[in-house]
Amino acid sequence: MRLLELLLHKERYIMNRLGPTPLDKRWIWTAFAGFILFLFIQVFPITGQLFSMNTEQVMTRSEAENKALDLAVSRFGIQQGEVVKTTVTHLSDSETTGYLSKHDLFDAYEKQWSKHTPTDVYAVEIRLESGNPSGKLLLYLNMETGDLVAWEHDGNRVVPSMDQTQGLSDVKLAAYALQYASFWGVQPDEWKWDGYSAEKGIVKFSSSGAGIGESKLWLKIAVPEGFDVLVSSFPPWQGGSVTYGVDLPEAFTSYLHDQEKWSTRLSVFGFILPQILLFLLAIIYTGTHGGHSSYRRGIFLSVLFFVLYAGLTYNMIPGLRAGTWEAGVGSADKINLIVSLVTYAAMALLTYFSAVGGDGLWKSMGRSLWPRWRESGYGNAVLRSMREGYFLAFILLGAQSFILLVLEKSLGSFSSSDATQSMYNMSIPWLLPLLAWCAGISEELQSRLFGIGLFRKWFVGGARKLLGREPSSRTAILLTTVAIIPPGLLWALGHVGYAIYPVYTRIIELVIMSFLFGWFMLRFGIITVIFAHVTLDAILMGMQMMFDGLPGDFIGGVFSLLMPGLVGIVIWWLHGVIRGKEASPNQ
Repeated sequence: MRLLELLLHKERYIMNRLGPTPLDKRWIWTAFAGFILFLFIQVFPITGQLFSMNTEQVMTRSEAENKALDLAVSRFGIQQGEVVKTTVTHLSDSETTGYLSKHDLFDAYEKQWSKHTPTDVYAVEIRLESGNPSGKLLLYLNMETGDLVAWEHDGNRVVPSMDQTQGLSDVKLAAYALQYASFWGVQPDEWKWDGYSAEKGIVKFSSSGAGIGESKLWLKIAVPEGFDVLVSSFPPWQGGSVTYGVDLPEAFTSYLHDQEKWSTRLSVFGFILPQILLFLLAIIYTGTHGGHSSYRRGIFLSVLFFVLYAGLTYNMIPGLRAGTWEAGVGSADKINLIVSLVTYAAMALLTYFSAVGGDGLWKSMGRSLWPRWRESGYGNAVLRSMREGYFLAFILLGAQSFILLVLEKSLGSFSSSDATQSMYNMSIPWLLPLLAWCAGISEELQSRLFGIGLFRKWFVGGARKLLGREPSSRTAILLTTVAIIPPGLLWALGHVGYAIYPVYTRIIELVIMSFLFGWFMLRFGIITVIFAHVTLDAILMGMQMMFDGLPGDFIGGVFSLLMPGLVGIVIWWLHGVIRGKEASPNQ
């Protein structure tokens, strides 16, 4: 019960205190312990793997595009004037990376497959003008070396004519295909014939070498019309392809597909539909409790959320393209962009109504969790919240690391790759840390300020009606604790789409984390918990940038770590300049 009492410890923790109040030493020591846990569980293992692998620097998107155009000229004979448009997309074989992650096989992958058949590639689409050749040529490049590892021409594919293949047995036909592939760097002795699809003119091979676990490499070759093994000139490529992939155990792929179905159901019925209901409730409570707050409350944060997300969406167009790669690259960009912008506009509106309605709900219950700009000590309050946010973020990082470690050991949780969220699919990778502000602003205003306030209002009001009197302090504390669960569960269900399996891993993790976020909001106020959330994400993103291999991103990662502090200092300075030292708290 002592822990519950900390959640609502009278007016001592009400957030209309604006004077600087240092954190208790126990908080600081807990933050230090959390940061150490984070380093040992998440950071040091990753850095150790990177140093042991001796990885090379990853090409930038522009470098990949230039490399592909050079290959188009030197290997395919395409002239610069024949190229209409090029796009660069980072693609990742998420199923294979998931399998390697689950069975801890990345060391074997690095030794056997990473150089010539990597799971992650830059796919450079070269659109050709009408004529011969036409269509689009896809070149798949090793992201570190720039080597061509696969390619395909999506034009008018022509199956080799009968006089070219007539009389060839399956084995000889396979040898014929391997002879063609050898022009593109394939070693024929490393592959054995696996079958032939007459409908598509594709010959499939499996690796003759050792697999990794129960997985096995495959190679598919489409030989275009006009290829003659006796002619020494460079072979034709129009309508041809040389691609590869991995055959995984059916039990594993079936498991992943079932998990993805569950993820879709949980996202729709556990998050999207309840989120629509929450939107309506936020509008209603803005109308009924807006008098306790101000209708200007949250306008700036909501607009900032939309502007940042809109900019990040344009920055992530290659990521959107990666998400619809199998459905067709060309037509998906604009559609995905429009759908994303409409969705973020709706989320911005929900954030606004959550800000007004949530602030009004808490003030109607006698608590002020959000100081106002017009108060003379607002700048100092933000500065203090920023400082507290860093310490709380360290606690959250340690807790999250420990929770995920326990779930990994107990549930066998594992992660896969997701090219839609990849740094390599960002036009400007340095913009990634801005995403931390989008998440921190929207999720804390929606799930914590409004969500917890709404359910506390219902639960305490219900107890009041049931008892016919005001519930006791202990009952109110208990009901406030219970009020953290529904919005925390909704928040967790909004994250089941991440490539972490089983899908309920994130639900367990984030429901537990929601208690910490809720406690921090009640203890320190909404600005502090926003800073804590932003700092948490900024540190994780900064670490990702430091080790992603892109040139210059290490500096970007350091900036990400410092960004919340810089923003807090800028707000403090701006408030002092705009409001002035003579501003009255009642102004």
